This record gives sequence, C-alpha cells and structure tokens, in this order.
Amino acid sequence: MSLRNFCIGLMLLGCSQAWAAEVALVMSVHGKVTRLAEVPGPVAVEAFVKLKEGDRLSLDSESRLQLVYFDNGRRETWSGPGRLETGVREGKASGLAAPDVKSLPLVMAKQLARTPALDSQGRAGVTRLRSVPSPDALTRLENTYQELKSRAGGDDLAPEMYLLSGLYEMRELDRVEKMLADLKRDWPKSGEAALLISLYRKAVKNARESRN
Repeated sequence: MSLRNFCIGLMLLGCSQAWAAEVALVMSVHGKVTRLAEVPGPVAVEAFVKLKEGDRLSLDSESRLQLVYFDNGRRETWSGPGRLETGVREGKASGLAAPDVKSLPLVMAKQLARTPALDSQGRAGVTRLRSVPSPDALTRLENTYQELKSRAGGDDLAPEMYLLSGLYEMRELDRVEKMLADLKRDWPKSGEAALLISLYRKAVKNARESRN
C-alpha cells in the first residue's frame, strides 16, 4: 500500500469514527468508568452521556454501569473490573461478568435517544425541538408515561426521563421546569436525579435564549 493510500485510509477511519451514530444512553454510573480514546485521552463517563458504536469503556473494580440501547431497548447493567465496547444493539465485554439485562419498551428507548446532549462547551440542549404539539400528542405522551411508571421499580428514573425528553422536545418548557422541581423534591438523595435536573435546566435555559 502506498503512503498516500495509507493516509487516506486513516482519514476515512477518523471521519467514520467522528460521525458514528449514537447507539446508547448511560443511565447511571457508580464508581470510576472511563471512555478510552487516543485523543485527548481517557474521559470520565457520567450519567446521561450518549455513546457511539465502537466506544471503548474501562470499568474499575468497584464500578457499576447501566446503559440503554436505542435500537432495541436493551438495558445492560455491568459491574467491573473489565472493559466494554458498545455495539449497535448490545455491548461486547472483555473481562467483565455477564451483565444483568432487561428490555425496555421500544417507545421508551426511542424517546430516550432524544435526551438533550452536552456539546463540547458543556452547553445542554443540542436536540431539535418539534413544532408546537397537538393535544393528542401530549395526551399520548402522558398516557405512555403513566403506563411505563406503573411497570417500573420505585428507584427507576427511566419513566421520568421519557416524559422529560418528550415534554422538552415538544417545547413544553414550563412543564419541564415544574417536573424538575418535583424531581428535586421527590429524589433528594439521588445523584442521577441531580444530574438530570442540571442537564435539563441548562437545556431549558438554552432553549429559552434561542427564542429571543
């Protein structure tokens, strides 16, 4: 292979990795979990970060990681130590014990994919907002939330994440803020709830500023 072709191949590989599709959402992290990358180096993984196909993660001995795949609703809970590579529909482990696996309804997984993301400057709300929704759309969202909530455990934030994502996407920003206040009241000791509240407060702030 010529040097020119080799360089072109490296460029194409870099582009494919940069534009790889987001495949999963980190639901919770306990202990130290890092995303391995040559540049800029290992990066700490926090709850509500979106992962791309081929992301490589390292879990320490006391760490626990839960993530949901958008394509099929597969929810995996991994315990360290070991390494994990994200695929489109499930993770590929190296040195990790088999995960605890549950299946979330696909409607929930697809909505979780629209959770606001942080950009490189730490600003939240990099999510396209829908046009003003119809009353029927809001009713369907709320009814689905109630159904999901009735099936979830008492310590499961996934239904709240589903509803927050839908309300935010539909520009129901006042309702998002009210729900954040309720979360702060009802989940005072939850680190994941605190992170979720912070994420959506930034998203709402950015969405309101973009209207002005």
